[in-house]
Amino acid sequence: MVLNIVLRHYTPSFLRAVYHEAYRFYYRTIGTLYRRCNSNTMSNVEFLKLTGFKTKAELVTNFKTRQKPLFFISSENQNTLTNLVKNNFPDSINTTIDSAEKVLNHTFDLLGSGEANLGQKIDWHLDFKVGRRWPLIHPKGIDVNEFDKPSDIKVPWELSRCQHFAALGKAYWLTKDDKYAEEFKNQVESWIKENPYGLGVNWLCVMEVAIRACNWIMGWCFFKESAVIDADFVHTFAKSLFQHGRHIMKNLENKGGVTSNHYLSDITGLVYLGFFSQNIEAGKKWRDFAISELINEMHKQINPDGMDFEGSTCYHRLVLELFFFPTLITVVNDDSFHGDYGVTARKIFGDEYVSKLYKMFEFVLYTLKPNGMMPQIGDNDNGRLHVFSDKEILDMRYLLDYGAIFFNESQFKLKEFGITEDALWIYGIEGFERWRKLPENSVHYLNSKAFPVSGIYVMRDDKTYIIVSCMSNGQNGNGGHNHNDVLSFELNVAGQDVIVDPGTHRYTGDYKMRNHFRSSTSHNTVVIDGQEINRFEEKRIFSMYNDAKPRVLRWEYSDGQWLIEAEHSGYMRLNETVIHNRVFIYCKGENKIRIKDRFSGEGKHKLAWNLILSPDIAAGLDISSKQLEWRKEDTFYSSAYGTINKTKKLTSKVDMTVPCDTTFELRIEPHRLSAII
Repeated sequence: MVLNIVLRHYTPSFLRAVYHEAYRFYYRTIGTLYRRCNSNTMSNVEFLKLTGFKTKAELVTNFKTRQKPLFFISSENQNTLTNLVKNNFPDSINTTIDSAEKVLNHTFDLLGSGEANLGQKIDWHLDFKVGRRWPLIHPKGIDVNEFDKPSDIKVPWELSRCQHFAALGKAYWLTKDDKYAEEFKNQVESWIKENPYGLGVNWLCVMEVAIRACNWIMGWCFFKESAVIDADFVHTFAKSLFQHGRHIMKNLENKGGVTSNHYLSDITGLVYLGFFSQNIEAGKKWRDFAISELINEMHKQINPDGMDFEGSTCYHRLVLELFFFPTLITVVNDDSFHGDYGVTARKIFGDEYVSKLYKMFEFVLYTLKPNGMMPQIGDNDNGRLHVFSDKEILDMRYLLDYGAIFFNESQFKLKEFGITEDALWIYGIEGFERWRKLPENSVHYLNSKAFPVSGIYVMRDDKTYIIVSCMSNGQNGNGGHNHNDVLSFELNVAGQDVIVDPGTHRYTGDYKMRNHFRSSTSHNTVVIDGQEINRFEEKRIFSMYNDAKPRVLRWEYSDGQWLIEAEHSGYMRLNETVIHNRVFIYCKGENKIRIKDRFSGEGKHKLAWNLILSPDIAAGLDISSKQLEWRKEDTFYSSAYGTINKTKKLTSKVDMTVPCDTTFELRIEPHRLSAII
């Protein structure tokens, strides 16, 4: 680790490149040969001895019939749950079966690929979007950022997360057709065969190993009672999951001083694996270690106001799931649990942990737009732990249901959203009844809300929603998932997006587009002299210099008017320094927002304003200013990882001598908003 720090900060870039290439060459050759000759796989006899069972039959009987551990899918409630889903979501039956049939046919739509058929035999190492196969070598010999090759390593990773097992499992329960269980079994066996332990891209990132284990265990809960799940499979399956657990423990992503969603995924996987393997001594140790680490990571990764410290609204969703599901599993397996999730959680995890978990749900409540979509502030890589229904990736209404039932909290029950199918699969009939008895809240009753530690501010009334980003670099200043969106905003009127953040597109395969989407020019703020608010190096795609250091000067409400004033020092590094100060004024009921930009400092500068328009909007937004003239330009918008569409942006470019100030006003008439045809 010390060597890596020295190389990164004190060694010329060409020497760093030589070192890393030599490092990868060693693992591509000698490391791969060594691992192939000294595989860490274990024999069936060795695994059986570890479990404490005398025979394979004894092991299989135990795993298929034991009452505990409990996960959120319980076969005891199968008929009740499927009837509940059929009664409340009748249209989802055909959707579920259609999704499962596509999985049977090996047709996947991942990370913007569109529906792609992978053939009779799934190639688990293939980036099928571009046809590149990642090599079956020692993982340390693989360079995930090969910028000269247009391939995205996330594609085989996403496929190997096996989140599609939920579609198979739901279809199996709804139809009781064993063909779905057969497909689950065949895919797991195929994956184990084609991914020898410790070799290839799917053992490279420990986070991916952990999320895969969680989804395999979820699949097991759906299929374990099927006659298709025979003794040989159970033994192979349990042994592979044990190897997953060993691999995670040996390669925990907690090095380098800052832990993030990767390490949180690791310990979430260990909670699942610990309960699943609780008859093995190592499994108990994994479970106890992971629960302890969840508590530590809640303290480190979640700000006091409830937002994930990485500075991304979409990563907040992933991190919330990574805390919520292992917490839920731990709670329902506790002997003292009798239906009150919050009480049992406080006993196990403590008040601070549970209070922060609550605030994480509260962050979702106030930042969701009136249409149930999450604004894209920072990176969006479609990250999820489990996927229980087909929906747009920014649709996060289901999280409020999770929080409403877990905390028995009526403020999370919004009548405009109703209950989601996801919540039924997680909580079953008892959870549905608990949700049903809660009083209703409404999006029209939600007030404006400040998250001052995180730097997120939401102004809203019953029709208009504005979210402003005043965030410092996340990850303790590293900014790995931040964008240059300081003093940028999104605007939604009457449930219709008007001004939007452009999204992320993708990480690897085209670093220039990665940098375009995180650039200052691609956000609804002001660019000075063509410079970035926070500098970044073009091929260091997961870090930014911590230049901007924004601060909020005022957050006020009086006489029906919301006001936020903030500024940043990102341009203090220029030869002639500038501080950008921006004031947002929103008057309730007037359908307008006034934005004042003030520039203090010195010299003559080129100032460029940008407003990214939703691709669904053609008219209905009036913009006026005495100092600025606006024109439309083409730009890009990405609503989900791997997708890209054209849209328009309003831009104004002016040469001004600092100090100076400008004002422009956005007037929105909801009845005039029209969509592009």
